[in-house]
Amino acid sequence: MADPQTPGLRLLSLDGGGIRGLSMLLILEHLMYKLKVAENLPDIPHPCDYFDLIGGTSTGGLIALMLGRLQMSVEDSKKAYGQLAKEAFSDVKFHRSDGKFKASKLEKAIKQIVKTYSASENPEDRLEDIRDNACKMFVCAMNAANMSLPVLFRTYSTLNYPAMDCTIWQAGRATSAAPTFFKQIKIGVSGMEEAFVDGGIGHNNPTASLLAEAKILFPHHQIACIISLGTGQPHTIGIPKPSLMNHFLPLDVVEAIREIATDCEKEHQSLAHHFDGIANLYFRFNVERGMQTIQLNQWERLGDVAANTRQYIQSQPITDQLADAAKSLSEKTGKVSTSSLGKGS
Repeated sequence: MADPQTPGLRLLSLDGGGIRGLSMLLILEHLMYKLKVAENLPDIPHPCDYFDLIGGTSTGGLIALMLGRLQMSVEDSKKAYGQLAKEAFSDVKFHRSDGKFKASKLEKAIKQIVKTYSASENPEDRLEDIRDNACKMFVCAMNAANMSLPVLFRTYSTLNYPAMDCTIWQAGRATSAAPTFFKQIKIGVSGMEEAFVDGGIGHNNPTASLLAEAKILFPHHQIACIISLGTGQPHTIGIPKPSLMNHFLPLDVVEAIREIATDCEKEHQSLAHHFDGIANLYFRFNVERGMQTIQLNQWERLGDVAANTRQYIQSQPITDQLADAAKSLSEKTGKVSTSSLGKGS
């Protein structure tokens, strides 16, 4: 039984979506600014100081690692994200059988972020976070040998699962190893390594996994606020017709990309229905127009992502919803018991 007097949980979910992930950081930046004003804070707060649990997939997983495991500000995360996107997608490989871009460039960029922002300045820092003030977070990936369920790379241990035995950068590589872009990453003891790819297929919106984890971690707490951030509405995500892609990608990969594009909104619609009638608990922010021509790897169009996101934020309905979300985060009061949450609830 959840205790109504216990401060409610505040959860943050971050979708996958390539370089359009910048959009989520801009929305979150605006939300944090509203919290600064509402609570009369001297500085814009860090998300890790407000959210009890953060979950992300692919580009959202990389952002989750920055905000949660490395406890970075949104401003620092934006700068690091822009540099990472440029480095990861600037060098196209000649042979593309295992991905269009060099995984070594992505690894180097992630390691640089870890070195710059970790307390130890060690690029090989472990994913597990044993600090008392640690914000719990996870990223979603898939085991290449069995893709029926997502694998969660957690910074914490649960009663059933220990924290993942890997480095921060390895978790970042696993969650962002999109098959068409980067090769798989193998993690584990020598001779028994497991290969991982990103969790975009079927789990590009990790909110259901986030709720399931909250139920496991905080069984006696209520939910105060869920913030789910997307990287663009599926009907505006530009994906070439299969006939134009078949010369470059197998048909099953084409269909997988289409599934990723629709997965996020399906999950959102299910959750919106589940929380219907409970005011100011579940918030979904996802730019509705303008992203349709921006491809996942077009880092040179980060400015367009920013422009479209700022237009979205400035629209009156979204401004009002962001104000409601900031108020809900600030109040810290429980509304829904975790016992009623989880996939398929």
